[in-house]
Amino acid sequence: MRNKLMITISDVRGSKQYTVHELIRKMVIWVALGIVALFVIGVVFIRVLSSKVDALDEKTKQYKEIQQYLLSENSKLQNNKNVLEKHISSKETELKLMNQQLSDIEKIIGLKPSVEDAFDNRVARAKEKGLENVKAAKLSVAELSLLNESIPTGMPLKHFKYFTDGFGYRMHPIFVGERIFHFGQDIAADVGTPVYAPADGVVEYAKKKGGYGKFLLINHPFGFKTGYGHLSRYAVKAGDYVSKGDLVAYTGNTGRSTGPHLHYEVRYLYKWLDPMDFIKWSPKTYQAVMRKTRLVHWDELLAQLRARYNLRNDKVAMRMQ
Repeated sequence: MRNKLMITISDVRGSKQYTVHELIRKMVIWVALGIVALFVIGVVFIRVLSSKVDALDEKTKQYKEIQQYLLSENSKLQNNKNVLEKHISSKETELKLMNQQLSDIEKIIGLKPSVEDAFDNRVARAKEKGLENVKAAKLSVAELSLLNESIPTGMPLKHFKYFTDGFGYRMHPIFVGERIFHFGQDIAADVGTPVYAPADGVVEYAKKKGGYGKFLLINHPFGFKTGYGHLSRYAVKAGDYVSKGDLVAYTGNTGRSTGPHLHYEVRYLYKWLDPMDFIKWSPKTYQAVMRKTRLVHWDELLAQLRARYNLRNDKVAMRMQ
């Protein structure tokens, strides 16, 4: 037997002897087992981390897909918005063109006044209205009094601040840059200022009407009508009969308005007249109004007035200056 290095290990249970070779072999086995255990633990740990990384990658992928979807939808919405804005702009342009064409057509068929009809004092226009060589009619006191009760004369307001936009073309105060015909006279007044009928008549319309806001329309004798826009409230209703000077409404700021005021219109046979001519009407100025307002058939109107009230022609007939 060859010489071997022996190692003896003693404890309470006794003594054991090991050769160096056996001790090294056991140590190698324990080290190998430790390495295997560490390897297994490492593999498990790596797999756990890998699964978590995969889960994070999946969530990241989902987030990216959601983000991409939102960006896509946002792009679609933006494109739709641009298309709608272009469509609206196109329709606004078409509407303006249609309004202009409609305005031209209405002027041609006599539903709206043209500047020429409202202000032209040429002889040809006078001939058309049967006023050739007529400067103005002189009316008796009775005729003038009855005429003042029948057609809209004087101010519809007893208290007001000042006159603002008048009858005719103007730059629109709301639609910036647009030159539009203004069919009435604007009169600045505090909200709640009483409005009075400028002539006898019957209320034809008393409710909201587009940009006019609360609107009132009164039908007067001989084809005249008066309109009142941007009112705060009414004192009459459709179908009511009113006399000159009766309270009919209160001023306001309703509809398309830039401040409290009364929009006042005077109409004759579906054509608009300058309200200021009739606001200024008086025993001294009525002849000038007749000369200027060629759209009204004054000779026929006065004939109807005499016939209606049985006035004697020999005393109150129209005389020439």
